[in-house]
Amino acid sequence: MKSAATLIVATLLVCTTVARAQYARATPYETSVTQLQKALSPSTTGIQHFRWVSLRLLADPAMNPLFEYLTKSQDIGLRVDGFMGMALVSADKSLNAQQVNQLKDPALRRLLITEALGLDLLKPAALNSFLLEPDLTNYERALLVAELHRQGQPWDKSLLLNAASDDASEVAGLASMLLLERADTNAWLGFTQKCATLPIDEQAELLAQLANAARQYRITAALEPLLAITAQSTGAERAAVIIAAVSLSPTTGQNIVLEKIKTDRTQSNLVKMGLLMLSSKTGFQASDFELLRNGDPLVEVMVNAGVAMRSPSSNQAAALGALLENGNRSTSEFVLSLAATLPNDISLPLLLETLNRIAKGKSLASADQIVTLLAVQQLLRIPQAHPELLKLTLASMDKNIELVETIMSVVADSSNADAAAFARSIRGKLPRRGESMALLALAKNFTPLTAEEIAELGSIASGGGKVNDSLQIQAAWLYLKYANQEKDAITKLVR
Repeated sequence: MKSAATLIVATLLVCTTVARAQYARATPYETSVTQLQKALSPSTTGIQHFRWVSLRLLADPAMNPLFEYLTKSQDIGLRVDGFMGMALVSADKSLNAQQVNQLKDPALRRLLITEALGLDLLKPAALNSFLLEPDLTNYERALLVAELHRQGQPWDKSLLLNAASDDASEVAGLASMLLLERADTNAWLGFTQKCATLPIDEQAELLAQLANAARQYRITAALEPLLAITAQSTGAERAAVIIAAVSLSPTTGQNIVLEKIKTDRTQSNLVKMGLLMLSSKTGFQASDFELLRNGDPLVEVMVNAGVAMRSPSSNQAAALGALLENGNRSTSEFVLSLAATLPNDISLPLLLETLNRIAKGKSLASADQIVTLLAVQQLLRIPQAHPELLKLTLASMDKNIELVETIMSVVADSSNADAAAFARSIRGKLPRRGESMALLALAKNFTPLTAEEIAELGSIASGGGKVNDSLQIQAAWLYLKYANQEKDAITKLVR
C-alpha cells in the first residue's frame, strides 16, 4: 500500500510539473517574436499586409533582414511588402530596380512599380534603370516617364512612341499628353480621334482620369488640349480639368474659375469654386473672392476668409475662426490643414477653439473625427500648446472618452520629439489604453525608458495594453529593440 501511495504522489508531482510547464506564461520576448511570426505567415484575409504596413511605419533599418526574408516568400503580397520595406529604409528611399529586374518576373515587377509609385519610393536612378528593360509594357513605360517628368528629370520621347498607340485608352492618353511636352501633337490628335469613338460615359471617365494625371504629374502642355476637349462639358471631367488648370497655370485657372462663377450662380457651384480658390496659394486676388458673394452664410464666410488671407492688414484669425464656426466639414478641414502654414499666434486659438467645441459633446461625432485628427496633429507640433491639450484631454476622460482615445491615437502614431514630450507629460494620468498609446509615442521617438516601461512594452505586445493590432505589433518590435534582443529575434524568425 505504501509503495502504491508513493507511486500516486510521484505521478501527481510529474503531472503537476508538466502542467505548469504547459501553461507557463510566455516571456515578453517569446510573445513579441510570436507577433512578428504572425506577420510573416500568409493569410487569406490579407491581415499580414496591414501588419507589415504598421511595421514599415517605424522606418527602422534594423528591420531590413526581415524585409529581405519577405522578398523570397511564396506569397506575392508578402513579397511586395518586403520590397517596399527595403525601399523605405534604404539610404535613398527608393525601390532597388536592379534587384527587381534580376527576378525576371514581369508580373511582380509591374506590381512593385505601381506600389512604389504610390508610396513615392522611386527615385530617378531606379526609374531610368527600369526603362532600360526591353519587356516593359506600355503601361509601365508611361507611368515611369510620367514620374520622371514630375520629378523634373530629362526623358526622351522615343520611350513613348509605342505607348501612344496602345489599345488601352488611358495608357494612350497619358503617353499622348506627355508627348505634348516634347512638342509632339500627332499622338494627341490620334488619341482624340480614338476617344471620340467611346461611349459618352466612358469618355467622361477617361478625360477625368487624364486631367487628374496631368495635375499629378505636372503635364502643363496638356492643359489647353484638355480644356478644349471638355469645353462643352459640365460634368466631372470638366471639374477635374478646372482643378488641374488652377494647379498647373494660376492665370489660366483664375480666368476659368471666374467665368464659371459668372455663368453658374448655383449654391453648389459657388461653394465648390470657393473651396478651390481658398485652396490655391496663387492665382486669386481678394477682389476675385468678392465675386462669390450671394448672401448665403457659408459663402459669405468663405469670401471673408479668402479676402483676409490676401490682405496683410486684415484680421485673418477672426475670418478663419468664423469659417470654422460655420460648421461646414470641408471648410473646417481646409482651415485646420492650413494651420501648419500660419503663425502660431493665429493657428493656436483656431486649433484650441475647435477641440474645445468638440469636447463639449458627450461623444465624438463622425463628422468631427478628421477635424479632431488634424487639430491634434498641429497642436502636438506646438510645445506651448501642450498644457492646454493636456488639460482638455484629462477633462474629457469622464464625459467624452472617444475624444480622449482619438487624441491619444494621434499621439501614438507620432514619432517626433514634440509628441514624445506630450506623451511623457500625460503618462500616469490615463486609463490603460491611453497609457499604452503614450508609451508607444515615447518608444517610437527612441526616448530612454525605465525597466518597468520596457516590460510594459512587452505586455502591450502580448495584448495587455488594450490597443489595436497595428499598435500591438509595433510594440512587439519596439520591445525587442529596447531589450536589445532584435538581432536574436530576427535570427530565429528567418532561419
